[in-house]
Amino acid sequence: METILFAPATFNLAETTRMIEIAKVMRKQYHCVFCGFSETYLELIKEADFAVSLLSPELTPQQEAAIIKFDQGKSMKNPFTTELVAERVASELELIEKVAPRVIVTGSNVTIFLSARIRKIPLVYVKPVAMSRPHLNQAAIIPSQLEKEYLPKKILWSLFLKVSKRLTWKPRAFKQVAANYQLELPKYTLDMLDGDLNLITTLPEFTKELVFPSNYHSVGPIFAHLPCELPAEVLRVIDEARQKKKTVVYFAMGSSGNRSLIEKLLAYFVTTDFEVIAPIKHYLPENFVAGNIHVFDWLPALEVSKLVDFSVIHGGEGTVQTACSSGKPFIGIGLQYEQEVNVAYCQTFGNALALPPNKLTAKSFSRSIKKLQSIDFRKKAEEMQRVMAEVDGAKAAPEMIKRYYLK
Repeated sequence: METILFAPATFNLAETTRMIEIAKVMRKQYHCVFCGFSETYLELIKEADFAVSLLSPELTPQQEAAIIKFDQGKSMKNPFTTELVAERVASELELIEKVAPRVIVTGSNVTIFLSARIRKIPLVYVKPVAMSRPHLNQAAIIPSQLEKEYLPKKILWSLFLKVSKRLTWKPRAFKQVAANYQLELPKYTLDMLDGDLNLITTLPEFTKELVFPSNYHSVGPIFAHLPCELPAEVLRVIDEARQKKKTVVYFAMGSSGNRSLIEKLLAYFVTTDFEVIAPIKHYLPENFVAGNIHVFDWLPALEVSKLVDFSVIHGGEGTVQTACSSGKPFIGIGLQYEQEVNVAYCQTFGNALALPPNKLTAKSFSRSIKKLQSIDFRKKAEEMQRVMAEVDGAKAAPEMIKRYYLK
């Protein structure tokens, strides 16, 4: 039985669960194993009954936070030092030698792009369309950071797109480690983090105008379907709210939120009559108490989202796709450009509203909530639910992988 190695960034919930969903389909025919450098969501892989290797050096919570900040553009300091990249690549190469995978599947584990090329193992990159070369060829969505009256935003964005597609810069750590293994990196920066095969998980409805090269394929949404019952406390809160004719809100910031934003939103919610179900316990102090805000650890997002009136979420693709599948409208707060794109697609469709963090005030939030509760948004949310039901990325992705590499 041929082996497939899944190498997600295991501190990213959406990415880890995306890999799990693909592996669950492929395990019937192939030996699926996982690896990662973080223990954060390793337990989910084990609970799905997959073998997983925790590689060294294990990421510290501080390193994970630094990677998220860098990814969101909140820090210019690249957390991947030459020493860290070299140690990670050495660990990955050792595992590759041991398990001899026919193909490697990843999300945003950046060092596996070096390791797979060094060992000449086909690499499949499962990713959103945002910031890929096909997307940047036609990117019409301008980042919220440029939405200022004194900036010539269209000119600046056009210049950025032109430069980004021809940029040849590589992080020094990656160049040095590649040189140590006599690996020649692709010429352009964008292509360095491309897979041999790139599977786009953005809803095909949103990408039909894009032109994909031959190694890009649209497979559609892939998000968590983990075996987990709703806690009785969640059902009690919803049931009591319905009896009192109160609005119920699902509030989640995933694994890439930030405490200051969450505190700002909570400060608004406590002034309302809403009952708020919030799986944000890891962001809050242990003594946090608010009568109408019900804090939990991880919850099965789709099951909760179906039962509430609307959601307030960040813009991570898995979180957005879960909200789309619920049939309920949502407010999306994109924390980086990719997340802004995910939310903007839905806002254009009509089932969501985008609210950038730099425009988040009590007044703007209240106005968005009032608008979201209209019948038009509810109807478009139900329409989106039907669109989502027509695609199954977790089945389409394995078919593409088999077609290319496992004949």
